[in-house]
Amino acid sequence: MSQILSLLGLSVSVAQLIVTEEPPQPPLPYSFSYAAGRAPGHVDRVHSETSDGSGVVKGQYSYVDPRFKVRTVDYIADAHGFHAQLSDPVQDTPTVAAAKQRHHDLFARIAADHARIAAERAQDAIEDPNHLLIQN
Repeated sequence: MSQILSLLGLSVSVAQLIVTEEPPQPPLPYSFSYAAGRAPGHVDRVHSETSDGSGVVKGQYSYVDPRFKVRTVDYIADAHGFHAQLSDPVQDTPTVAAAKQRHHDLFARIAADHARIAAERAQDAIEDPNHLLIQN
């Protein structure tokens, strides 16, 4: 029995060696669209998207927001990222604006702390080339 299992293991190993990996194929052009709703006969969201196969994707989707207003987003996704444009953007409430400001302030403080630590470590490395940059 162990000889059969050994032979099976050998045949799997040989089969794995025979399989060659093909280089990835370039993206193919495509296009799709759909409309959907939460109730039969009621459409509350639509989406369409196209790509010419060059890696650039363009699309648009619309939905009904909680205030029953139709929101439309046009977007492009390319080598530089995802770029979306919302029609009729919603204004931040005072609570959201305050939360964004707190986030910005905290991010700035963390970035300043990291810059200070990096400068200290760089100075330590100049003063003592044998100084370890990673400390416990």
